[in-house]
Amino acid sequence: MFKHKLLLKGQPLSKTRVPLFMIVSCLLLYSYARGQEPDKSPLMKVKALQPDTLDFGRLIVYYSPKCKERAREFAYLYENAAVLMKHNLGLSFTFHVAVLNPDQWFSEYPGIPYAIPWESQADNLIFLPSSLKEGLLIKGPDEMADRRRVDFIALHELGHLAAKHYYRSSITGEPVPVSWLNELLATYFAISFIKSTNTEWARAIQAEWQANVEQYTPGTISLDWNFMNALQPDELARTYAWYQNLLNLRAAEVYDERGFKFLQDLKSGLVWDDVNNWTNKSVLAQLESISPGFTKWANTLETRYKNNGNN
Repeated sequence: MFKHKLLLKGQPLSKTRVPLFMIVSCLLLYSYARGQEPDKSPLMKVKALQPDTLDFGRLIVYYSPKCKERAREFAYLYENAAVLMKHNLGLSFTFHVAVLNPDQWFSEYPGIPYAIPWESQADNLIFLPSSLKEGLLIKGPDEMADRRRVDFIALHELGHLAAKHYYRSSITGEPVPVSWLNELLATYFAISFIKSTNTEWARAIQAEWQANVEQYTPGTISLDWNFMNALQPDELARTYAWYQNLLNLRAAEVYDERGFKFLQDLKSGLVWDDVNNWTNKSVLAQLESISPGFTKWANTLETRYKNNGNN
């Protein structure tokens, strides 16, 4: 687990607008803390708030009365995503969503301020912000861009749950041990929905990812993320954000070539029984046999991006 403290700890978050690299640093700290065991389950804590509920069968949304409109919007987004997964992958599972106000927000893990979506895999529960006017994801240039950003991360969190159920239904907590693949899978589920339903959204968010990748290049380019343990908080934030955007772009590229079949081929082609022994090298070899091009993509990262310049 990374030992870095949250970059904005102690600062007022409700009206802060920060760059994307600082946002993703929070996700980084969270992703490496998922293995911690909470004293009380997140779902129990949500129910203790005595929220209202929207019950769609496979999806239950918890919300405060003031959040009903946003809760319905998330429910619509998730229900459509669930229908698409069922149709294309035969995947269906029950999950919960908590749409919370700033005064209700909590996290079992360090580094998740309002309003960074996060998920509890053990509870099949996703936490989402009710507000589009405050929180670390609100960075402009307009409300539509903010909404796209929040909704994409909401779909990314659903992607983590979908990957667990589609590939590793017997595993309740630990993600795939190869960190970049874990994030690629979650993003692939998310981008599959967006590209299937809203090409304008897909085009706009890909342009944002591409701009972020081109504006900064990390000092180390490697899919072995252990090097990040030695980075200072500001460099860690910018570096992780760069890699997340890079993976988002790779997922979009593969989807354009393979669609949902890529996810299906991973299910039958990867050696899931040996998942705990996976390494970067073994995963790349497996991916190359399933979807040629991953080895070249990995091997050319440095030469492709080293001339971007560090800003």
